[in-house]
Amino acid sequence: MEILLRLQPVGYVETDYSDEEVSEAWPHGVEGRIVIYPRFSEGIIGLDGFSHIIVVAWLHKIPEETRMTIKVKFKRLIRLGLSIEDVPEVGVFCSDSPHRPNPIALSILRLKRIDGNVLHVSGLDLYNGTPVLDLRAYTPSYSIEGYVLPGWYTELLEKLRKMRVDWDKL
Repeated sequence: MEILLRLQPVGYVETDYSDEEVSEAWPHGVEGRIVIYPRFSEGIIGLDGFSHIIVVAWLHKIPEETRMTIKVKFKRLIRLGLSIEDVPEVGVFCSDSPHRPNPIALSILRLKRIDGNVLHVSGLDLYNGTPVLDLRAYTPSYSIEGYVLPGWYTELLEKLRKMRVDWDKL
């Protein structure tokens, strides 16, 4: 069953960094701002004081032809030094690849301060102008304990640890 969805951005990303600088800043991200449109500005009342927010965004720069990508390799792991042969091809839904049927991003950002309808954030991994679809405060209900990773993923983490990449600090 297919359903046609109509989404309305509540704001957009502003950053002084180029797309390339944002991409290369992984895993720590860059500084930036989430500008909330005035008609939604009352929606951020009470957000001040939370250390982090969860941002749902539309990856507007993803080309239409890559939206049917179903299998991917974790290219970020390759950038950390693993060879392309070490990284298995997996389904896009177990990755954070931006090339997916619906290019929706989920980012957890540090909320530094709020000025009117502008949220100043760090850890930003979204490009300038990216439409923000939704956001919410990061609360303890989102913290997961006892999560389990598949063997192929833990093997990759072990290879990174042997290469002295401290994955836990990434």
